[in-house]
Amino acid sequence: MNRWSEKKQKNRIKTQFGKNPMDMETWESLQLRMHEIEMYEQRRRKDSNQEWVDDVTWNDLEMDRVFARINHTRTYMGEQILYHRLHGRKNRQELQRMEKRIAFFSCQESSRIKVEEKLSHIGKQKENYYLPLFLMDEINWPVTSCIGLYLQQVLLVICLAGTVLTRSNVWAIGLLVVATVNLLIYLHAKNKYEGNLFAVANMKVALDFCNWMIKCFEGNQLYADEEILQALEKTRKLAKQMGRWQARKYQSVTGDLGGIVQDYLAGITLYDIVAFCHIEKALRKCRKETLQLYEFVGDVDTDIAIASFRKSLTNWCSPMIQKFGFISLEEICHPLMDDGVANSMELRKGAIFTGANASGKSTFMKAVAINVILAQAIHTCVAKNVKMPTIKVMTSMALRDDVVQKESYYMREMKYLKRMLDEIEKGEPVLFVIDEILKGTNTRERLGASKAILSYMAQKPGFLLVATHDLELVKAEENLYDTYYFDSQICGKDIIFPYKMKQGIAVRTNAIDLMEIMDFPKEITEKARKCIYENWRSSGTDRIKYQQYPVL
Repeated sequence: MNRWSEKKQKNRIKTQFGKNPMDMETWESLQLRMHEIEMYEQRRRKDSNQEWVDDVTWNDLEMDRVFARINHTRTYMGEQILYHRLHGRKNRQELQRMEKRIAFFSCQESSRIKVEEKLSHIGKQKENYYLPLFLMDEINWPVTSCIGLYLQQVLLVICLAGTVLTRSNVWAIGLLVVATVNLLIYLHAKNKYEGNLFAVANMKVALDFCNWMIKCFEGNQLYADEEILQALEKTRKLAKQMGRWQARKYQSVTGDLGGIVQDYLAGITLYDIVAFCHIEKALRKCRKETLQLYEFVGDVDTDIAIASFRKSLTNWCSPMIQKFGFISLEEICHPLMDDGVANSMELRKGAIFTGANASGKSTFMKAVAINVILAQAIHTCVAKNVKMPTIKVMTSMALRDDVVQKESYYMREMKYLKRMLDEIEKGEPVLFVIDEILKGTNTRERLGASKAILSYMAQKPGFLLVATHDLELVKAEENLYDTYYFDSQICGKDIIFPYKMKQGIAVRTNAIDLMEIMDFPKEITEKARKCIYENWRSSGTDRIKYQQYPVL
């Protein structure tokens, strides 16, 4: 890279820090490699045999988009480690160490730019995302038998010597046959395993980065880890082998005549394939250490991404995480909403939310759940102040029928709620978030079952957020749960949503108002209001005037 290119890259790195990553990459392009990004997390989940953020919760909260919002990473390791980190939680000591590193990169711009330049050299080549699976013994890359390769090389030498010494056509034909067979073996292996070959070659760049980081930050103890030093020592020989082979591989893709000739000679002699077999063998002996260094690169990249994420926010805090206690949220916002309205609350046991359609109930509950996850994963909340215990998050929100699994809306809801009740029995505190509980069944059974579930959960450890339109349910449970609502206002043909949470129960909803705004026939809207009014009168509901409370 020439001086002009280096200067251009440095300026780009400087200007991109603190910006929304989705302003630089489309959601569609990120989705093209989401499968590869997920692989590391999925493999780690097999090892741990537990889920801190399960797939239902992840999808309900649109955590892929939250990941995209934070994803300032420069490397494939960074993307995989960040994705993995958002699925888990860090203990207090890990969060403290992480906080020091993030604070360093936030304040030391020149050092951060140097690190990002080095990380940019590693990049995000798609085939490299499979490397952790190999290091975790998930996949093997057998090119061919080394013994068979050695025999082919010996035959090539014998035929070449016979041709030179005897000048015989028989030996020349034999040389041609062996060379052709070798070239076919090489082309087959290259075609089938080329991505794997370059993934291993790229790992050399990662190992060089680890050595550079340790030397560069030797004095400040940011990344002083004895295990990393030992891993570097154990992989030193491997790094040398990779270096020699990497240089050869990059020469072969230059496209000039010399590179093409070299490539064919390497094919005929099987040099590249034999060299890769040796590297693969050496790599197998130090899988654990190589994986540690892989994760080390990802951790550095992720720490910088979090620092960039913080700078991009107008309001953020490092949460105070306690062993026990309640959840205190001051001016909390949804991380995907740049102009979101902040709200505050204290959650001591549970809360039920009411309000008009689209007034902000679900968005606020998602904001709480996401921030609780971010607090424990990256020690960052989109809020002015957060105090909370260590707590798992489980949701039941974005429900729909599953035609493939032949499950109705109600059956899926039952399954999601049952997994919550099973989690309660483990005795660990959990934040449960439920949107429109038991919406998939009839009114009578919905109310009865909902009351029973909410009463049961109120007796168990943990916290609960519920959004509902059933005011009867809210009145029945208001002694067990705090009540909040989001209001709306009708202004001519418009509905205004302040998105500010208030304590109490909603006194206005907007279903019929929306029908009128969308020009439903007047006959329909008038009859709807009349039916609702008559139902309320027959049920003896007199405490709220019809004019104030038109419809659910």
